Amino acid sequence: MNPGLLGLIAAVCWGTGDFAARYTSRAIGPAQTLLFLSLATVLVLSPVVMDRDLDPLWDPTTLMLTVLAGVFTTIAGLMLYKSLALGPLGVVVPITSTYPLPLVLIVILMGELTLSWGLGAAMVAVVGGVWVVARAGHKTDYDEHHALGSLKKSMLLAGATALVFPLAMLITEAAVSRAGEVEVIWFSRIIETVLLALIIFPRKKFTPLSARMLGLLAVLGLIDTIGFVALFTAQGTGDTAIAAVASATYGLVTVVLARVFLKEPVKPAQWLGFMVVVVGAATLTLLSA
Repeated sequence: MNPGLLGLIAAVCWGTGDFAARYTSRAIGPAQTLLFLSLATVLVLSPVVMDRDLDPLWDPTTLMLTVLAGVFTTIAGLMLYKSLALGPLGVVVPITSTYPLPLVLIVILMGELTLSWGLGAAMVAVVGGVWVVARAGHKTDYDEHHALGSLKKSMLLAGATALVFPLAMLITEAAVSRAGEVEVIWFSRIIETVLLALIIFPRKKFTPLSARMLGLLAVLGLIDTIGFVALFTAQGTGDTAIAAVASATYGLVTVVLARVFLKEPVKPAQWLGFMVVVVGAATLTLLSA
């Protein structure tokens, strides 16, 4: 399949999923939301995985990478959903969309990429775009429907997500190159499910679910699975960069949905800053390929 199309599929899935996760995270909490999404992924992928050769997955190095992928994905997911619950989406999502910046910095520090003028300019664009979004957000009045608690706290959580998610991606990619995308995503989600269960149940933080909420979580789990499988499937097309660039637009989907359905106030300066972030992040991804 065309890598650009795979990237767009991931963007639509993640953007829609993040928008809906705002509602579920407020209703039942980030940990429980993530638990059911992980469990849904495990259930969806289990029949597929059972027909595949799992021997490469049990290689000690691959297994260790997959477990680490599950741990880092859990941490990133918890912070992401907490930031989405606090909102506002027009500020939080542009910040989480900057994850290609720390990803590129990590690759540079690893000695696998040389800093160029183009990369430097893209980095400046990402940082500048976030500054514009944050400044405009601080000057906007939000009601409780759009934002809960401290705007600073939600921004810090979003920034932490953008730092941890690249680590999860790099580890997952390393594992996928050794055992396959479906196998790695399946087992990393098992690890994630176990970790979240250990967080929720001993503390008796489980919230009973209505049939409507359970159905929404099942749909979100399926959407999230399709997005991740689409992105990592692009590795087999020979042009992962195009898919990654296309997937970087996921935040735009979330913010547009927030503006249309939640009537969240988004100032022109925020739109401008967000577009700069998207272009900068996409450029970083493309130049680092």
